[in-house]
Amino acid sequence: MVALVAAGCGEERAPAPVPTPERYDELDRLPPKTGGFDALVERRKAYEAARRAEIARMRRSKTVEGALRVARLTGRITVGAEGSMRAEWQAANAALGRLGGQPRTELGYVVGSVRALAAQRALTADRLRPTFLILRQNVRFWKDQPVPASGWRTTFGRDPTIFQYYPGHGLQVQPLASWGRANAIAGACLAALRSKTTKDTCRRAALTRSLDRLASLGARRSGYLAWEYYFAYGTGAPPWVSGMTQATAAQALSRGYRALGHTRWKRAAERSLGAFEQPPPSGVAVSVPGGKHYLLYSFSPGYHVFNGGLQAVLGLRDTSALLHSSRARRLFRAGDRAARRQVADFDTGAWSLYSERGAESTLSYHSLTAGFLGGLCDRTDARVYCRAYSRFERYEREPTRIDLAALKGTRWDRVRTVRFTLSKVSSVKVRVWGQRGISVSRDFASLPRGTHSFPWKPEGRGRYRVRIEARGPSGPVGVETRTVRVTTPAAKKKKPKKQEKARSRRSPGEKRDRG
Repeated sequence: MVALVAAGCGEERAPAPVPTPERYDELDRLPPKTGGFDALVERRKAYEAARRAEIARMRRSKTVEGALRVARLTGRITVGAEGSMRAEWQAANAALGRLGGQPRTELGYVVGSVRALAAQRALTADRLRPTFLILRQNVRFWKDQPVPASGWRTTFGRDPTIFQYYPGHGLQVQPLASWGRANAIAGACLAALRSKTTKDTCRRAALTRSLDRLASLGARRSGYLAWEYYFAYGTGAPPWVSGMTQATAAQALSRGYRALGHTRWKRAAERSLGAFEQPPPSGVAVSVPGGKHYLLYSFSPGYHVFNGGLQAVLGLRDTSALLHSSRARRLFRAGDRAARRQVADFDTGAWSLYSERGAESTLSYHSLTAGFLGGLCDRTDARVYCRAYSRFERYEREPTRIDLAALKGTRWDRVRTVRFTLSKVSSVKVRVWGQRGISVSRDFASLPRGTHSFPWKPEGRGRYRVRIEARGPSGPVGVETRTVRVTTPAAKKKKPKKQEKARSRRSPGEKRDRG
């Protein structure tokens, strides 16, 4: 302060010009130390007023450049970061103009998605890091790489972030896969900490690099830390979140904190819990009988996926225990109460359903669901989880049960509908043969549980064999056979003609003769 007053001694000088919106670069520099103290204060006020006016103007902008400028003027990114991102944005648009075919389509979607976020004024400072990471890697990849298979995953260099290829949407950050790998590393470190042997090892450097990198890709969403998806999926437009991803992230961060003790991971885990407190589309909490169901997709409140809800509950339970968090414990209990009641709704008696009142699970999702049930059984010792885990494991060892309807009264001159029921989704082979060879040979790649049918017209009378073979998702085969006797239709008996009546009108002489 003394220096500022001393600098004001002498002749009063004219104040420096106030930066205008067209000269926004001058807002990045403090005004020169000229003139008296009062003049300096006035220049500082004018500078702040110009900065606020420029922020307000840029916030009305629907361009990527406007979003970058707001982030810079609010102090969220540095001058160098703004310049670098501006250059990357220009380079991405230039690269798009040089591409053709499928690479142009893929990069075009990524460029368009960034532009769309800016047009919605959703390209906030927090979202610049993940969106520009996606943009940068797509520009590099599509310059000279062939189009990969759908679902192909990769990482770039030492960055632990996993990218996945979605046809028509380019390479996208896969938060669940990324956090899943980090969670496994954190789990190994936690096991090594608790183990008294050298069997378990902790990759401390890999864990630190993974958790710090992935945590930095989070964005503030309705007041909480979220790891968002920046591409359209199903009916959802970006950015959207997943309860399964949020819970996996919180679980990984909590395990890392307990293993290595870095409090920044604890704070990040606690900040992510807001997703389970807010309803969709901002959060993932949906009220159901008993408590809360945590959505797999924030954009689809009516689509309840069993494995996603279970992992959310499991992750919240571990977070509450590892952080001693009453907030996480409250959220876990709400999800746990609902999950216990939902178990029966997703159990068909022979397999599991993927979603509520939906299709049956694939083998991988059924096994995943069984694993989550086993994890909840271990942690809570709740009978409903333990018994469901045992049943779901048993379902994988059991063959498909087949119920073939009765075939009595089958005739060779009519088409017969053969009905059969499957206990679980299966690939099915149907064969019918008799003395004249095979009369029906049909293969079904996949039939869901329930009743199915096929038409059959026997080639003649005699005995036939009906065989239905059904292979469930896990491999065991169920077989049902039946012998059918096909008859010849009975010949119609001719009704005897009524005896011709005696001449109804006989002559009176004939009647007299008989008399």
